[in-house]
Amino acid sequence: MTEPILAPDEIEALMAEVAPSEQVDAMFASLPPIRQPEKVDSFHFDSSDEDSPDRYPMFVNLQERLVEMLDEQWDELFNGDITIQVSRLENNLYKDLITTDKPQVYFVFEVEDYGRMLFTFDTAIIVAFVDAMLGGEGESTDNPQTLSPVELRLSERIAEKMATLLSDLWAPVHALTFKPYKLDYDPQFLAVTGAMEKCFSAQFEATISDELTGHLGIHYPRSFLEPMLELLRVTLSDEPTETDTEWTDSLMQRISKTPAEVRFELGRCQIDIGTFLSLKEGDFLPLKARQTDSCLLWIEDIPVFKARAGEQNGVLAAEIVNNIHPGD
Repeated sequence: MTEPILAPDEIEALMAEVAPSEQVDAMFASLPPIRQPEKVDSFHFDSSDEDSPDRYPMFVNLQERLVEMLDEQWDELFNGDITIQVSRLENNLYKDLITTDKPQVYFVFEVEDYGRMLFTFDTAIIVAFVDAMLGGEGESTDNPQTLSPVELRLSERIAEKMATLLSDLWAPVHALTFKPYKLDYDPQFLAVTGAMEKCFSAQFEATISDELTGHLGIHYPRSFLEPMLELLRVTLSDEPTETDTEWTDSLMQRISKTPAEVRFELGRCQIDIGTFLSLKEGDFLPLKARQTDSCLLWIEDIPVFKARAGEQNGVLAAEIVNNIHPGD
């Protein structure tokens, strides 16, 4: 026999609000016995967090765009077909994000007036990243726990590139300038946000090679996103809209005045870490390219022209030979 839904003293307390005790007693005396249900299932209020990242279409779209940007950059860096995909979107407590036994590298970025956010990488991915930056095949040792001093130093360059990538990622939604704040593989002193604050998290899986698959994650504290939540609720529409030529012309004018970094790469060589650390003033690095060979001219991280080194008015110059992407 299960317990009554309301105990007698609870019923009496409720009825006391209706009438004096004498009238209540008279009312109960005139009523037939109340039949109790044979079984009452326990009821629990739904404690699930409905405010999850996948309820914000623009936030979801940003993560899909991030995959495209990383895929494009990493294909070029690793000189191969890198696969990156979103594995899950979650709403996590910050303390749960930094409580893990798996070796990770933590990149903290700061945006003025908005606060800090976190990018996490499996340590093996960063080791492979540094190996590729030094001209290697993008390999990693088995289950690396920490980074060497050289790897840690070069990771600062990775952080700078990630800051630029994040700024470009958010530009169509809201102008944010991300700056590297801290880089560490010990998460206890990152000072991103409070331990119990909820964070919108996107977890990604990256396949670097047949031997190396790792994970990375991007985590925004709720306080960081709060000023932009209304923008992130916007639903993308596939319906065709009328083209606003005035707006397009204005956009093209602004784009044409946007500065772009042009880089002329004369050649590359591969050396081991020992040789790199022993380099001194006056040393030479042999490049495979000959003086007459055409080299690559880059706009940001995209090779655009083949060019030949030359001189104009006493200044080193790059003479354009042809367009790598004809018709663009």
